[in-house]
Amino acid sequence: MEVCPTDVILAPAERVWRLVTDPREFAHWSGMRLVEAPARAMSGGDRLVFRAGVFAITFDVVDLEAPRQLTLDIALPFGVKNREQIQITPIDANSCRTTFN
Repeated sequence: MEVCPTDVILAPAERVWRLVTDPREFAHWSGMRLVEAPARAMSGGDRLVFRAGVFAITFDVVDLEAPRQLTLDIALPFGVKNREQIQITPIDANSCRTTFN
């Protein structure tokens, strides 16, 4: 069984793209603390380190297709690894469909 959370967000696709590719914005809305990241938007090959409580979470940026798709390899505590793909599809000027899988 595969579940991919999808929702319509009442914001332009470009705004959502900025929220998921700017390390500081990502840390803010996700509730994690940014430990290490470039001082710019994410780019392929980047490594970001966040902290959630006492746990470190590492994001390796695999691929970006601005402003539609972001692929990350995420290393979670206890050796758990996940390939996450975020897809953003514009609906109109003020909304988009966003899928995390």
